[in-house]
Amino acid sequence: MIEERRVYRVLDVNFNRLREGLRVVEDYCRLVCDNELALHIKDLRHRLRLLLDEKLLFSCLKERQAATDIGRLTFTDSEAERCDWQAILQANLKRAQEAARVIEECSKLLQKPQLSQGIKALRFELYELERAIIGSRLANVREWFGLSDKKAAALYLVVDEDFYSGSDLITDLKAVLEVGVDFIQWRQKRGSDDVFLERARGIKALCREFKTPFVVNDRPDIAILVEADALHLGQDDLPIAEARHLVGPEMPIGRSTHSLAQALKAEAEGADYLGFGPIFTTPSKAKPDPEVGITGLVEMLHQVSLPVVAIGGLDENNIAEVARSKVAAVAVIRAILKADRPAEKVSLLRSLTDF
Repeated sequence: MIEERRVYRVLDVNFNRLREGLRVVEDYCRLVCDNELALHIKDLRHRLRLLLDEKLLFSCLKERQAATDIGRLTFTDSEAERCDWQAILQANLKRAQEAARVIEECSKLLQKPQLSQGIKALRFELYELERAIIGSRLANVREWFGLSDKKAAALYLVVDEDFYSGSDLITDLKAVLEVGVDFIQWRQKRGSDDVFLERARGIKALCREFKTPFVVNDRPDIAILVEADALHLGQDDLPIAEARHLVGPEMPIGRSTHSLAQALKAEAEGADYLGFGPIFTTPSKAKPDPEVGITGLVEMLHQVSLPVVAIGGLDENNIAEVARSKVAAVAVIRAILKADRPAEKVSLLRSLTDF
């Protein structure tokens, strides 16, 4: 015969886990993203409360042993490290799902089928909630920037034909992809939409061949037409929320930022990653913003949780220093596009950022 008091103790712990996990995710959706999913999570918490009668809650509370629970002394490495919101959400959604499963099973020991069935239904809703909140978009961003395995800074090539000195862009891009560029962003500040679209389609096909993320600069319409992997917006482009309405929930959106205040604002508005710079003086823009330097980059990295792409004046003389800041990616334009042998320059840059 089971000892009911021990079952109540297990239930008490897992009711707490379930409520705590849901609250963390609800506050993220509500206060960080202004996402209506917060209302759905609030409803889940209300439904959970309706499943718990006062007698059950009293029995659970009576068996609580927080002061002597050996679990209070355990603290794993994974608990100590949450590198971004994605990691926090993942941990708390899994905590809630696991707690729901324990409650579902233990309810059977107490002959409480209504509780067990209600919790089972809630558990399956949590699986869908995980997909809706985290989804493939944030998972892709984490994979692209190596946030899960902490690999070296990714090499992010911004392609702008105004700075290309070769004769066959597609051939040179294929060569640099073979060597190992991690991202290609297509940027065209001048010229017709037809040329922008044609070039975007050609580069996207090449990136697809090498399974490399293809990013369209500034233009949500072009990003949609070519089915780009991501959209990157400047400070003078559409608000992120408006761009999100156009490109849908699955396409990551990056935002160029030039100060800590802009970075924090972009994070609050729902950017999936940030460009930050110029780190050093650069002629890649007609009216460049003031350089932020390594000090400005490091200060910003300490205060945002999104992946950051450092950009502006990066080349073989300074890219290693920038990569050591633990930035997610380093962006290059002229150092590769103006090189006599772009693929060889990529090899050199990679050797300087892999440590």
